Amino acid sequence: MNYFLKRQDTDYTPCDGFLYEIKNNDTLYKISRYYNVSLNDLMDKNPMVDVYNLKIGDTLCIPIKHMNYIVKKEDTLDWILEKFDMNYETFRKANPQLAPVFLKENEVINIPHIKMKGIV
Repeated sequence: MNYFLKRQDTDYTPCDGFLYEIKNNDTLYKISRYYNVSLNDLMDKNPMVDVYNLKIGDTLCIPIKHMNYIVKKEDTLDWILEKFDMNYETFRKANPQLAPVFLKENEVINIPHIKMKGIV
């Protein structure tokens, strides 16, 4: 597949996910694995970014609207709410099955409408 021809011949829509800012040591592969998004989807959604030469500060569209997060031993509800920039009500609506006061290690929680702060 000639990726550069595809980029020129395709109409692209605005980001239907969230914007991620490239940080030190990020690679497209690392980002794709973390968010469970294919490399092709990342390249298709980011036609204006040189995906083969990412630079700190570049912004990528990550085409997902929600993700699962596995609770770590040291995680608290306050930390999760701050990390994912959401309020308690949003958390409860997305996770009605959980008792948030007693989050358990390895418990899976749903993170809706992603707005992450320094995840990767």
